[in-house]
Amino acid sequence: MTSYAGQATDLPTEVFASQPAAIEDGSLPVILAGTYHGLEQVGQAQQGLETGVRPGKHVVVLD
Repeated sequence: MTSYAGQATDLPTEVFASQPAAIEDGSLPVILAGTYHGLEQVGQAQQGLETGVRPGKHVVVLD
C-alpha cells in the first residue's frame, strides 16, 4: 500500500501488516496502469494520473 487516506487509528496494524503477503500470494491483486522508466517519463506518468483513463498504480522506475 503506497497511500492511505484515513487516519492512523482507522487502520489496525495487523491489517496493514498483512498487505505485502496478500499481494505476494496473489490474493490482493495490484492493478498497474503503467510503468515508466526514468525521470524523463514522469510527465507521462503524471498525465496518466490526471486523465484517469486507466485505473491502477502508475509506477516510475528510476533506472
